[in-house]
Amino acid sequence: MTALERLAHWAAGVQLEEVPAAVREHAVHQLLSTVGALYSGFSSELGPGLEQAFPPPAPGPGCTLPRGTPAPPVHAALVMATFTMVLDFDDVLLGGHTGHSSVLVPLAFAATGRYSGADLMLAQIVANEVAARVNMVCAVGATRGQMATHLHLLGAAAALAKLDGLDRATFAAALGFALSYPAEALFPAFLGSDAKALAAAWPIRMGCEAVAAVRAGLRAPADILDDRRGFFARAAQVPVREFLGGLGERWHTATNSYKLYPACGYLASALEATLALVGEHAFQAEEVVAVVVEASIFTVGMDAHSAPYLAGPRSPIAALTFSTPFVIASALLAGEFGPAQLERSWIEQSRLWELAARVRSRHAVDLTVDALTGDIPLGAALRRTKRRQAAAFGAKLAVKAFGRAAYGRRLGETLRLAARLAVAAGVRDPPDFATATKPLGARVAITLADGRVLRSEVAIPRGFAGAQEPDESGRGVRELMREKLLAAASPLLGRERAAEMASMLESIERLGPAELGRLCAVGSVDDRPSSKPQSCHGGHDG
Repeated sequence: MTALERLAHWAAGVQLEEVPAAVREHAVHQLLSTVGALYSGFSSELGPGLEQAFPPPAPGPGCTLPRGTPAPPVHAALVMATFTMVLDFDDVLLGGHTGHSSVLVPLAFAATGRYSGADLMLAQIVANEVAARVNMVCAVGATRGQMATHLHLLGAAAALAKLDGLDRATFAAALGFALSYPAEALFPAFLGSDAKALAAAWPIRMGCEAVAAVRAGLRAPADILDDRRGFFARAAQVPVREFLGGLGERWHTATNSYKLYPACGYLASALEATLALVGEHAFQAEEVVAVVVEASIFTVGMDAHSAPYLAGPRSPIAALTFSTPFVIASALLAGEFGPAQLERSWIEQSRLWELAARVRSRHAVDLTVDALTGDIPLGAALRRTKRRQAAAFGAKLAVKAFGRAAYGRRLGETLRLAARLAVAAGVRDPPDFATATKPLGARVAITLADGRVLRSEVAIPRGFAGAQEPDESGRGVRELMREKLLAAASPLLGRERAAEMASMLESIERLGPAELGRLCAVGSVDDRPSSKPQSCHGGHDG
């Protein structure tokens, strides 16, 4: 069998009782997180425009939350995916940001009366496992994160193929057809415009329509992954094929990291460190002379990519969620960072941009080595390359982060990084997800006008793989994700209905078809109240 056929063979046959309880628990966390992101995006400044831009072509058996609009399920999934992408409030597992498709395609079918909650959960998990494996083969390559939009071609096709009960051959054909035209995300659209909202939405439609195509008898490419001019040849600098294995044994779903803040995950540690200082020390934002955020090359590269698209108060949200100066300055001023800090009334404050001008990120080689040799986001793949390949990849990351002009001035720093990665490479053992971690650490130093320098460091932020659970407040991931959903949905639905919806999602595995219809009714809102969702963490506790 081809690689695609092996994936489809497993996906078509696996049953929910074969999925470990811990993996199903993560599926619930991912569901709560994604629906929380959905309500936050719906309430954002882009929500009305997205809703208006994509009206349903006709009433259908699906349901577009939060509005509750009857729509064809595929269209409902597309619209909901625009909301979940807007504020960068998604989750990410070892293999990418799969939730936009793996969660929302099954959820869009909840109101049809055709499936149970267990059916939806199994489709979600299957989509995670298929899409993440293919993406991890390509982890040592040029496209990562939310810009790896091919994830959702596979995630949507796999989720719908599982819901429809396709046989193994047709399942494989659906995946092949879905991956036939993997689009490339472009930085001007992704960071410089509102088109980022479509990063998962367009692929979701294509992935679902691929299922319809093969069911209608259209022939799919026989080996879209491994053909010498196929997907792996195009997308992977060094294909790491070990990730195609372990089906039913290693579960990417269980490696998920969950965001507590609507911002790029590369900022989560810096945010937690900053908010810890705000909570522990008495000072005003006006007293801040300078802020230095030491972080990995991922954070420094994120700033380099977003900086050209920042335009002060007129900046697009897509660039703001990728900007260390904006996010950290907002956290210092507000004592928190939530959806309210991505409203235009907040963004337009002159004092915010005055403070942002005093914030800068600085590369720390040791934090980059920690990030690239930990399992997630791509260390598990990088360690399985040859030493010269690992070193070359580190050098390429440096060029992207520092720019070609600065690269020459920082050659020594780059060589040290490449050497450290080379030493860590060459692992031959199969990947082990049991103790997977995501060490995207940061050190924050705030210099005040009175001469004090306040310092804080976070190695793994709350909610991320490998973080302490429960946290210092006694809350685990389940509690944090429930709070995230309630904070986003309560201003729209009221606290009681939002809590009812959260409880139903937490017990989704036990819901029957009729109860799933009730879920859509509970989660629907007719009119937007003027109040805005609050942050999911409250106050200065970080």
